[in-house]
Amino acid sequence: MLRRNATQRGLKASHAYYNQVWARDAFISFLGANLVNDPALLQSAQTTLETFAKTRAPLGQIPNFYDLSTDLPDFGFSGSTDSSCWYILGLASLFNATEDRALLGPNLDAASDAYRFVRYQDANNSWLVDSPQGADWMDAAIQRTGKTLYNNVLFLLATKCMHSLLSAAGRTDQQIGLLDYDSLKERFSDVFLPGPDSAERISKYWTRLATHHREQKGVFDTTRKYYLQYLSFARIDSNFDTLSNLLCAVWGVADDETALSILDVIRKRELTRPYPVRVLDPPYKRGDAGYDDKFDAMLPIQHRSGPLDYHNGGVWPFVGGFQVCAQRLRGSEDGSDDLARLAEANSVMREGETVGFNEWLDGRKGEARGQYGQSWSAGMYIAAHESVRGRDPFAFLR
Repeated sequence: MLRRNATQRGLKASHAYYNQVWARDAFISFLGANLVNDPALLQSAQTTLETFAKTRAPLGQIPNFYDLSTDLPDFGFSGSTDSSCWYILGLASLFNATEDRALLGPNLDAASDAYRFVRYQDANNSWLVDSPQGADWMDAAIQRTGKTLYNNVLFLLATKCMHSLLSAAGRTDQQIGLLDYDSLKERFSDVFLPGPDSAERISKYWTRLATHHREQKGVFDTTRKYYLQYLSFARIDSNFDTLSNLLCAVWGVADDETALSILDVIRKRELTRPYPVRVLDPPYKRGDAGYDDKFDAMLPIQHRSGPLDYHNGGVWPFVGGFQVCAQRLRGSEDGSDDLARLAEANSVMREGETVGFNEWLDGRKGEARGQYGQSWSAGMYIAAHESVRGRDPFAFLR
């Protein structure tokens, strides 16, 4: 599937519909593909890096996607905060797989520029980055904005990767504003997983949030053992963001207790039903803050986020790949069972289709609702499969 999606500009997102090389899709796909030591796929990973390095914005931003139809980069309606972070993670993954020092030349220059761009998205000097709505993979009716868990866990791990890449190249910070990983991790945890003592530490760099926590003492839940979805000017949202919490669990951001709690939330809420894994819980309802039902009604049917559809609690097999990896890395006996069910999810097809690896499935019956032949569904299935066999798809982050 991945070989079929490889093009002269890099790995396109899909065999059907998405005739673009999307940064996030491609670099997520290579988390699995880089494990199999396939020359064609390793070359596709390098080509993808080169395409985005050559088309980055003057300020360093990595495009949202490269359009194969127009032969031009596209930065999206409101930007793409995560693309720049995924570029850095993709470079670190490929360098770990190949140890090719040629990757530490122009590609590392692009990664440095991309890091500096994301660093400048910190709007209140807290070290955590801000995102406009629609600037990550949930870019439709789910209107999360401000300090999002997803983009900030990516930025945290991009920080770790930049330290290791620059060290491997014998290079220094080069004035990109590179943060200390451990200090940033402490701020990340205090903001997105606040505990009883977090307000005191937060007060040193984000007075307004610390005041909020103190005023909400006894009301704000500091016993919750999964991460907040986002903090914006108007609200703090604690709906369970499955992908972002799994990234914390598998990438060593969460401590052991929190990582196990995240998996327990997935188990107790049965988020692996009908297949691994539903991506938001509970789903938003019409009229809920953070959900634009009027905008949703204007979208094509396959991009509408009604309850248990699309981003609003639908099943996304690529996220299921992270869930299987998390089970395996945390020693759960459910990993093999979930891998078998993920294989079933990737085999779901509509009448007339001959290729599986669908984009997303209905969160009620598991029926195919997206586009078939998705690279990240295939790539993260490989990652999950290899993880169950005892390999670590995320070794470059250890």
